[in-house]
Amino acid sequence: MGGVGTRIITILGILLASVSALAQSQGLRDRDRDLEGTKKVLSELQQANIHSGRFYMLSRIRISDAGFAEDYYLPTGDVQGGVNLRVEAPQRIYIVPRKKTVFTADFVPGYTFLSGGRKSGQFDYSARADAHFLLNHVYLDFYTLLTDQLRAQVADINRLATQREEESGVGGELKYSSRTSAIFIARYRTVEFPGKRFQPEDVPVNLLDRVERNGRIALHHKTFPLTSLFVAAEASTYGFRNATYKDSSRRYFGGGFNRAQGRTGLRIEAGQTRLDFDDPAQHDYSGITAEAALSRSFGRWSTTLSGTRDVGFSIFLNNNYYVLTGGRLAIDYAATRRLTLRGSHAREHDEYDFEVDGKLRRDNLSYTSLGFLYSFRRVRFGVDGGWFERESNFLEDDSGIRWVLHLSFTP
Repeated sequence: MGGVGTRIITILGILLASVSALAQSQGLRDRDRDLEGTKKVLSELQQANIHSGRFYMLSRIRISDAGFAEDYYLPTGDVQGGVNLRVEAPQRIYIVPRKKTVFTADFVPGYTFLSGGRKSGQFDYSARADAHFLLNHVYLDFYTLLTDQLRAQVADINRLATQREEESGVGGELKYSSRTSAIFIARYRTVEFPGKRFQPEDVPVNLLDRVERNGRIALHHKTFPLTSLFVAAEASTYGFRNATYKDSSRRYFGGGFNRAQGRTGLRIEAGQTRLDFDDPAQHDYSGITAEAALSRSFGRWSTTLSGTRDVGFSIFLNNNYYVLTGGRLAIDYAATRRLTLRGSHAREHDEYDFEVDGKLRRDNLSYTSLGFLYSFRRVRFGVDGGWFERESNFLEDDSGIRWVLHLSFTP
């Protein structure tokens, strides 16, 4: 495993060195020198609600469903017959010691109220520290993070589980002309499901405890006035602590395009992915993975359509992985300056590779909801409600009405 990880870092180093050499040879003839990472950091600074000299701070309090994700939401079986809520107080501090250097620290303490299981609630948290360097043609982000949070494991086990992560890495962007740039990231990550925290009963979720080494580089070129094309390569290795037969490596090579036209944005990426297990007795995966996102705003309406196809690790009997194909449509209507009406529909199909009792497992999930968000001064609240349905040829089917609460306060 160590030798493969060393090769990943070596390949990334060679690619970055090649990009740097090409940047110098082209003389950095930029007409647009703004880097995406730099734009994001500066935009966040403008949102800070507390400012004193070189110090900025963004402080909020929010309440939501314990398994809710803003970009993609499907309920788990834990919400049946009860309410699971998380109360969080996200705090972000910015320190700007000089013009091109920004340090950030994020801390999100929280408490999750649980309706079932061995516990009625638990504290959790997320912490992250970044050092951003906003150079003329290079953006670098050195970061480290630590999280211990209850999260929705929608596929495979259909439960909430406490997941602890430690991650360190570096990401950034190198722009060597007005049309061409390289975006890269390398990281080291550990994932653990600690038994002393809230975990699903009678499910060996700790089989997914692992160490990951990941690297990705994407070369972007603005081929047309509104469209940029890119090619991307990824390499990863996985070492499992409690299930060494899952030790594996993943390779990806693909490409896609970004298109931005006024209030419409479109991004599509697809490529070939291989997941090879070190144990020759295990089933490998080779196939196409992809993701796409379309956003459009017109008048008071805004629409987002997204889809993904990817591979995830599984603990379902003799299956080491499953293939996820999912999508989401979300529509917002600004009825007034403060009131936004919302509607969404999410679907997911999970398929497994290894037969159990003579058949392959297949799961289908869907959630259709309607709701609203209301904002005034420093408070934002709302509710989404809709019909959830899950069908599986191995797990018990589940359906019913699900509610999602949104409440945030900015001091």
